[in-house]
Amino acid sequence: MDEHLFLKGQRVISPEGGGEVTDAIGDNIEVKLDNGQTKFFPSGDLTDDNDAG
Repeated sequence: MDEHLFLKGQRVISPEGGGEVTDAIGDNIEVKLDNGQTKFFPSGDLTDDNDAG
């Protein structure tokens, strides 16, 4: 089972840049991007920001 777990407040990398998880509804993760926009992404499109370091 390929499970992605993202927590509120977690820093992530999305296809549109870095941001912070604001909510997780099923497989749809709401991310407040660093540019101020808030968008939903499938969990598979997100990477934990700590994995990049």
